[in-house]
Amino acid sequence: MDWTEILITVNTAAVEAVANLVHEEGGGGVVIEHRDNQISVITAYFPVGEATETILTRLENFLIQLEELNFQANARVKTNTLAERNWAEEWKKYYQPIQVGNIYISPSWLAAAPQPGSLAVELDPGMAFGTGIHATTQMCIHELAATVTPGKTMLDLGTGSGILAIVSAKLGAARVDAVDNDGLAIKVAGENARRNNCRINLRQGDAFDLFRQSTHDVVVANIGFSACTRLAQIYRAEQKSCTLILSGFPQERFPEFQEFYPYPLRSQGKDGWSCLVLERP
Repeated sequence: MDWTEILITVNTAAVEAVANLVHEEGGGGVVIEHRDNQISVITAYFPVGEATETILTRLENFLIQLEELNFQANARVKTNTLAERNWAEEWKKYYQPIQVGNIYISPSWLAAAPQPGSLAVELDPGMAFGTGIHATTQMCIHELAATVTPGKTMLDLGTGSGILAIVSAKLGAARVDAVDNDGLAIKVAGENARRNNCRINLRQGDAFDLFRQSTHDVVVANIGFSACTRLAQIYRAEQKSCTLILSGFPQERFPEFQEFYPYPLRSQGKDGWSCLVLERP
């Protein structure tokens, strides 16, 4: 399979908004590089085909809207076509080991060197979202580390590479379930779970239906604003008693979420992105 590499050069002030759109369109990993003179480059990968052409059209329209709103993004979009093998090598150059609190995440093709006492996670994201380098993933990991304790059950909605499910298993969760609507993500997450000797119950399906049926202690979803607001609706309507961790959207949309869900919640931000925690009093 061939892949379309999309590179978007944009003013740093607009990078979160543009990266969020790419993320919500299902980009296989979203890499943000900040360069000199307040310029940033967003890189993402999509399968070659009509669906990706449609995404490019939506991206173009979105960038026009930003300019019409006097949001001077000054964006330039460039695309390259990469074969599967070339894509794999291209992606690896962005991915280095990272320490998130007590969690050490290392790509499977590099020698791991975790700090003493760290929980080590070895990961190969393939084409699935979730490498640990994105701010939303890091914030979710911080919240999981503070919330998942031995014996608790955990549900990962939109698991991608399986990183959040694997972290939860490493933290001692008694049961970890994970769902994604992408069969490729389920395959990648399964491989990563075996790589880390973690038992994770994976299924391809609808995250919202699974959440409605869920009785888990902790639920995490790093999947964008619209999905997070829908999950918050379910949380409220079904009177869920779990801790619900939501991320995947820019901080600028946090006020919208507060209008939609006016109940006390814990929040944090990093690099222009938000992570919210909903808990019952």
